[in-house]
Amino acid sequence: MTKLRRTIVAPIAAAALFSAVTACGSDSDADTSSTSASTSTSTAGPSGAPNGFPGGAPGGGGLQTFTAVDLDTDGANASGANTTEVVAAATAFLATLDTSTAGKVSYDFADSESRQTWSNYPAQQVPRKGIALSELDGDAKPAAMALVKTMLSAQGYAQVQTIQQADDWLRANSASGTDSFGSDSDYYIAIYGKPSATGSFMVQFGGHHLARNYTYKGATVSITPDFTGTEPKSFTIGSTAVEPMKEKADTLFDVFDSLRDDQEAKAKLSGTIDDILMGPGVDSGKFPATQGVAVSDLSAEQRTLVLDAIAAWVNDASPGAAASLMKTYTAQLSQTHVAFANSDTVDGESTYLRIDGPRVWIELVNTRSRSTPNVHYHGVYRDKTDDYGSTNPSA
Repeated sequence: MTKLRRTIVAPIAAAALFSAVTACGSDSDADTSSTSASTSTSTAGPSGAPNGFPGGAPGGGGLQTFTAVDLDTDGANASGANTTEVVAAATAFLATLDTSTAGKVSYDFADSESRQTWSNYPAQQVPRKGIALSELDGDAKPAAMALVKTMLSAQGYAQVQTIQQADDWLRANSASGTDSFGSDSDYYIAIYGKPSATGSFMVQFGGHHLARNYTYKGATVSITPDFTGTEPKSFTIGSTAVEPMKEKADTLFDVFDSLRDDQEAKAKLSGTIDDILMGPGVDSGKFPATQGVAVSDLSAEQRTLVLDAIAAWVNDASPGAAASLMKTYTAQLSQTHVAFANSDTVDGESTYLRIDGPRVWIELVNTRSRSTPNVHYHGVYRDKTDDYGSTNPSA
């Protein structure tokens, strides 16, 4: 069937459309009186969560929950990590900080709850661990971003920059909540454990619509949980159009565009899914039951499209680690399923797309916005056996 594809609304002049702009719809529904993500009182779980979310709406202040777990376990980490380079960049960053500032950046590796503090919400609504880029003086901010750049591929770092640019767009075009947005004030960096070529440590970087959680163990690395999103989907800087999630969205929609009617019928989930299911605070290790159409039932060309979609997320990591993970996910492709809910059109209300394998889990959703007249993207990539470098976080 023919789907309404690639019809992203042209970049808008917000002032002409809205007299007041706030945070994106599902993001701004958070309890803004929350002072710490770790003090959530919600007890919602996988079987009785509000709005159909295991653990509550993703990242939402008073709805965010935590599971007390030991994250320092033997995860199925990717090989090929550029750990030596990351250690050098982390050490150089820490060397730019005075004692007081370094104390805000550095955490004990065993501090599991802090390591689990990430969200898609603005940092003003769900406070992050670490220090905001806006608080870094002199050489410290460039050194922090050099560390982030070293952790990622060129593709992954470019996406960090465009997501931050989207937050600057919100700041410039918002009549309210301007203090919540911005590429400096809304993004934080934290380091867990002492950066070492042999021991375990983690670098955490993120803010509104971004979470990078990279856990290193010698020459290996865990690169999940990983959240990427953007509000709006498309905007302009000068005369240049920017689409932070273009490759991730395009490759996923290519998969669902390719489905025959009988395949699409198998891929469609019953019920409504309003946002990502395995978002921040959902760390039980219990993923939804596998549903959808099996990749083994797709054509060779369609299977290639699925691999391209997976690679669009995995290739944000440094090349060696990404290659290691893609080898694993490729070997498991016949056991992987793809599914969608609500709609599978690019601008569909609550369009929800999923890739679900023995290890890989990817979700992309169009969620309602209050800052533009359109929907915008939330996306998450998780590894079922290696989030935070742990084999089984729920143990």
